[in-house]
Amino acid sequence: MKVQVKMDVRAEDLFDSIATSVLFDAEQARGKKVPAKKLKAGFSYQKTLSSKLGGTQHVTTKITEFEPPHRYAASIISSQGVNTVRYEIEPVDGRDAVEVVYEETYAGEKALNDLNGKLMGILYSPFAKRKIKKRLREMEVYIKQHVDSAGEGVSMPACPKDSADAANDAADGE
Repeated sequence: MKVQVKMDVRAEDLFDSIATSVLFDAEQARGKKVPAKKLKAGFSYQKTLSSKLGGTQHVTTKITEFEPPHRYAASIISSQGVNTVRYEIEPVDGRDAVEVVYEETYAGEKALNDLNGKLMGILYSPFAKRKIKKRLREMEVYIKQHVDSAGEGVSMPACPKDSADAANDAADGE
């Protein structure tokens, strides 16, 4: 699934928001503070997710791309397969705006899981795309509320909803 959205925020501020959410998610999973310098390709952490069906699932989140302020990607690995989320952020010339391409893919551990994931992806794609666009708009509003009027980024408080939603969506999609 691929979603492309134009956002009226600076690339640095959007990337900082993503990184802040990832740090918060990692800290919640590990139960201790994670230094920002740890965020880079190869960093991983384990966590337990609750599914909508009442069960739990253990997943490992591994950062596969971390290139501020342009690219972030992570794989959420479970016993069912691998869900990958990726943000490609390109500044719009002459403006404090960006073009964001969000991609999400799923590869099942077994052929049946893979086929099921692809079928569910086709069925739920319109709903998922709307949900992703809404989440990106919420991030845009959040960033605008936490950046000072001079346009300089400020240290943003954790916005845990974004990374937690992505991980939970990944687990539910399996």
